[in-house]
Amino acid sequence: MNALGMLASPRYIARIALLISLTGVAMLVSTLPSPALARAATAREMLARLNAQRSANGIPAGITENAAWSADCASHDHYMALNHVLTHDERAGNPGYTAGGAFAGKNAVLSESADWDSGNPYEYAPLHLDQLLAPRLLRLGSADAEGFSCTTTFPGWTRAAPREPTVHTYPGDGASIYASEVAHELPWTPGDLVGLSQPSRTGPALIVLADAPAQTPIDNSATLTAASVTGPTGAVEVRTVDGTTALPQGGSFATLAPYIAPGGFIIPVRPLIPHTTYRAHVVVSFAGAQIVHDWSFTTRGNDPHSQLVARRGRLWFSSSSTQPIRVSFTDNGGASGRALTIRPGHSVWLKLAPGSWRACGRQAAGGGFDSYTQCLAVSVIGVPALRLGKPQTTASTVGFALRFGTVLRGRRARLTVTSLALQCRPNGCSAVSGASTVRRITLRAGTLTLPLPDRGRGYEIELRTSAFQARGTPWASARASGVFLRR
Repeated sequence: MNALGMLASPRYIARIALLISLTGVAMLVSTLPSPALARAATAREMLARLNAQRSANGIPAGITENAAWSADCASHDHYMALNHVLTHDERAGNPGYTAGGAFAGKNAVLSESADWDSGNPYEYAPLHLDQLLAPRLLRLGSADAEGFSCTTTFPGWTRAAPREPTVHTYPGDGASIYASEVAHELPWTPGDLVGLSQPSRTGPALIVLADAPAQTPIDNSATLTAASVTGPTGAVEVRTVDGTTALPQGGSFATLAPYIAPGGFIIPVRPLIPHTTYRAHVVVSFAGAQIVHDWSFTTRGNDPHSQLVARRGRLWFSSSSTQPIRVSFTDNGGASGRALTIRPGHSVWLKLAPGSWRACGRQAAGGGFDSYTQCLAVSVIGVPALRLGKPQTTASTVGFALRFGTVLRGRRARLTVTSLALQCRPNGCSAVSGASTVRRITLRAGTLTLPLPDRGRGYEIELRTSAFQARGTPWASARASGVFLRR
């Protein structure tokens, strides 16, 4: 039973589907269509980022990879790519169907054109983020492949229960977070459930995560009361959402509990002040206990919503900030290219040597906006020079000088020679193609020589090389052609 909707954040537009798995757990899927996917993060890189994020906020880390689940996720990514669809379901008989991929599809957070290379792609999607920060998450599988991403969640909520009732928060005590966000999910966001209709810009959704001995982390409600957030000007207005919060009628569940870990959200109604320390307070009722939890956090500058994209030979930069971005380039061998500065809303042509480059840009903070850093992979495909010189005749031959770049020297090329015959009519003459011969030659310095044809006859010549890689650098195919007609 599917409920399809849309999800958006300050950095992306996304489609989210809420699906009930075979275990009765609510699943999330989002597609994040960005103009270019920089590179696919490996499961190890993804785990490093998620563990670092959890550890920095006092949430149990040490999550490890289940390699079988990662393989299943890769299979499901392949299924979605073959069938051109973002879906939890795999249908037997469709291209790419596997039992492992079907398992992953029903037990993972899915996305399209989003990766972990520059951070957590679900940062502004509170429901997704809640599942990834759940205290009991201990193992997961993850694969970014063929434009899709798959990360298992609920099956890995197997960490041992704590010895006593515990509350974790995001951000954690003493940690930092952005001053505002726009969460946009359909059929609803946590804010929609308490009168903060999308696409409202609010303060950051503060995530509260409860845990206790002898409790299941799945579909187990906690209640948040007496929530407050206090800054230098006093208390700010907040709304709370937890597992007991009612959902709109017509859905599969009556409350939010099946979609989140035990706990909920504290949402400041309006954006917070950047670079400011706030104190937060909440009373969590869970597993028959009431836990009073107090913590503080600091806001960073506002998110500039910046994006650096490589597309069609150009590097494009967009941002809500007016600060430019400075981009440096490094190739696989460690050599540096010329750095560029790009203003928001502008683009520059890339003038890099063929090869694999890493472009890293940094935008300074300014105007109330936070700084921004992004790295992306840029593959520059070389176009080798190949041409035939003007035909030169002798008493018995016609020759075409071979001219090509050094990268083609010694490589094989396909030579196609098509005979031509001149046919004349009262209104003019034209060349008519005849039989063709094809052979392979090795490109070396010299001249391509053919017998001199009779008058009224000639040749059409095509020389073509295949695409190849040389010392890790990709090169495109090359083509040269020439025509000789003896009159």
